Amino acid sequence: MENNFKDELDILNDVYSELIDAIENKPEVQDYEKSRIYTENLISYLNKWVVDVKNVRNLLEKREPIKDITADNRPA
Repeated sequence: MENNFKDELDILNDVYSELIDAIENKPEVQDYEKSRIYTENLISYLNKWVVDVKNVRNLLEKREPIKDITADNRPA
């Protein structure tokens, strides 16, 4: 049974790393040109992140749900 979530974790780790990188590399507010370039790059990254998160959601939805193993569902 495939329950290690490796593919999903890899995608989410990449998104997380890119988010942290984008936050840490925010330019000074006074430099208009750097701010403009940063904003344009950030918009393209946001589009990529949305696609990545959507892919993770789709991968998780494809997985077979865990069967109910409660006491009410015991074999006779």
